[in-house]
Amino acid sequence: MLRIGSVPYLNGKPLVDWFHTDAPQVEFDLSYAVPSTLAAQLRAGAIDVANCSIFEGFVRPGLVLIPDISISAEGAVKSVRLFSRVPLREIRTVALDTSSLTSSALVQILLNESYGIRPEYVHHAPELDAMLDRYDAGLIIGDLKLFDLRPDTIVYDLGQGWKNLTGLPFVYAGWLARDDRVSTQMADALTAARDWGISNLEALAFKWSGSMSLPLDRCRDYLINVMDYHLGQPQIRALHLFQQKCVEHNLVSALHPLPIFNHRNH
Repeated sequence: MLRIGSVPYLNGKPLVDWFHTDAPQVEFDLSYAVPSTLAAQLRAGAIDVANCSIFEGFVRPGLVLIPDISISAEGAVKSVRLFSRVPLREIRTVALDTSSLTSSALVQILLNESYGIRPEYVHHAPELDAMLDRYDAGLIIGDLKLFDLRPDTIVYDLGQGWKNLTGLPFVYAGWLARDDRVSTQMADALTAARDWGISNLEALAFKWSGSMSLPLDRCRDYLINVMDYHLGQPQIRALHLFQQKCVEHNLVSALHPLPIFNHRNH
């Protein structure tokens, strides 16, 4: 039995909706949770593999990355954004979405390296109005509805910020598996799911635009033009650079390898 955890966001659907078809020939249990909860479930052994914040792989030895699959984007990602009611260089307080691990680290790196600031960071439920009532800025992940905002709000896309800083794509999540549970069967199933998802992006955009009450053109653009579900050399370079910067900014205590699962050794 493969115990799989996935994010509930639109960007995760092409990696898991195959499991809801008649195709899988493996026993599995699939559950959904926000990234921070998935990380806790992985640590507790409640699940075997999670479509999880890549940051969790930096801080938790004993995890391996399933090869060739990620949730990445080249430039603006449109679903990981900082909303500010003051110019970015004037931000003094930031509310961080409690759902997030990777993006909470990324925003701290970007504000320091790109804008020369070190605001106070506070964890907060992902409620933008409440965030901006109390803090200068708020980080929200996964919400594609937050496009029609009050006119005094500055929107900073973290994916574009990373691209401007490094010239690289950014890896938000990957399949992180416990090293005592990973298997070729698991990797093959997750790869088959990704391949099916990439082949059905149009249908998935139509399906989830209705279920999530999102405009169809926004869903299509997001799944087809924004998201990248591969883990090639540019993504691996970006992942290593992000890990290095997490250490430099004291967001991670030590630099340890995040191994990529090798079928041939199993």
